[in-house]
Amino acid sequence: MVSRRTHGRSDFEWIRERYENTEKRCSECGYVDEEGNWTSHTDGQRIVYRHVCPSCEASHEHVFDLGN
Repeated sequence: MVSRRTHGRSDFEWIRERYENTEKRCSECGYVDEEGNWTSHTDGQRIVYRHVCPSCEASHEHVFDLGN
């Protein structure tokens, strides 16, 4: 994946912000998290975007293999 800046943000930041803006409803309990705080981390081989529902503590993840 080529990392480039989009309006001052990296591709990784853009993806995290997309999840924060579009994936607000918990698939487990239906709670709508208006804050939508997703975290991201990488180990160099993959990047993981994660959100924990503040209502039921269900964890939702999106994982991308960086192909290293």
